[in-house]
Amino acid sequence: MCFNKMNAPHVEIAGVATLCFDEEGTWFQGSIAAEDDTQYAIYGTKSKWADQERKDECACDTADPGPGIPVTFDIRVVDCEVGEEYSLRQVHGRNGELCTFSCSAVNFTTEKVFRGQRADMVAQRCLGSKMSDGHNHVYRGPIRLQCVPVQRNAPWVM
Repeated sequence: MCFNKMNAPHVEIAGVATLCFDEEGTWFQGSIAAEDDTQYAIYGTKSKWADQERKDECACDTADPGPGIPVTFDIRVVDCEVGEEYSLRQVHGRNGELCTFSCSAVNFTTEKVFRGQRADMVAQRCLGSKMSDGHNHVYRGPIRLQCVPVQRNAPWVM
């Protein structure tokens, strides 16, 4: 299911994403430069629900015959200015020479791929030294997300 709560108010984010995947393609982190100049951080980990049949909860077409390996990620998006956090679960896509997400809540298409030293340079500029180990795959392209804010269980204080 791409939304945690389908009927909850959601936020739409559109812009250009730079996604840096580890060598095995099991997780990624990146940044989004939104059309309204807002900066977001984006994190993805292989979904623990990926191997379970949950078609009744998700309106996504997981049988997309596109190139690459089918992947399913749980994604967190953080507004870098105000710290608001958004969550998407079971986002379907494909990873390989190109990376795509074409889920009902996320659409990302690779326009540019970076490998080797160039990937390290892009990762360092975009994400800091955390991701510059020489084995990353960096994908850049347009992204559009619809996500819901993460509910915090913090006590209300006046």
